[in-house]
Amino acid sequence: MLTNNYKTVLVTGASSGIGEAVVRLLSKKGYKVTALARRKYKLNRLKKETSCDIISMDIRKNKEIEKLKKFKFDILVNNAGLGRGFEKIHKTKANDIDTTIDTNVKAFLQLLRCIIPSMVKKKRGHIVNIGSIAGLYPLSSSVYGGSKGAVHLISQNLRLELTGTGVRCTEINPGRVDTEFFDIAFDNKKDAMNMKKGLKMLTPTDIAQSILFAIESPAHVNISLIEITPTEQAPGGVKIEKVK
Repeated sequence: MLTNNYKTVLVTGASSGIGEAVVRLLSKKGYKVTALARRKYKLNRLKKETSCDIISMDIRKNKEIEKLKKFKFDILVNNAGLGRGFEKIHKTKANDIDTTIDTNVKAFLQLLRCIIPSMVKKKRGHIVNIGSIAGLYPLSSSVYGGSKGAVHLISQNLRLELTGTGVRCTEINPGRVDTEFFDIAFDNKKDAMNMKKGLKMLTPTDIAQSILFAIESPAHVNISLIEITPTEQAPGGVKIEKVK
């Protein structure tokens, strides 16, 4: 029997931005939310303001992620990610590649491996993977775009793997969102500020609302993919530049 009587939620990357907004919205809606992130001081503040449970860990460490197997969540919002590696590949630092792939791909997969088994066992659950339009369209970002391209294909394959289990899978692909993302992505503050100019960006709450729509859809409905961008942003196009 199909059911989405969800009660418990794990939100990764919950100390700021989209993750924090999801914790706040779902807590307000009555879900029992566990917020996971590295920055414990921010989690403590969130716990005080929302009464959520908190877990402070570095999801890039497999020994840490293994501890999550003892929990049985109805929903995983697989949100933790970062945006290092926005330089062209021949100018990218080796460490930025490792940091991006370790967080956006390896830890992303390890979380799925540890959380999904209990969902399959009870034949109920929902995986919400946070991707990016950079994973759907070429945006001159081989490292970050490649990592989010992996998230897209993993999500599509996961949808097939979970068919017949009662576990749903949704992929959310935002455009520019007004978070600290760009402050972390760029070493140069001016570059970070330039990414925020010229348009009214999405808010973290906009993304949280799209997640709420997906998880509260009827049990027979799987919202497979949501692409959400600012009205003033459109991906795609062709780039032409002469060799100088």
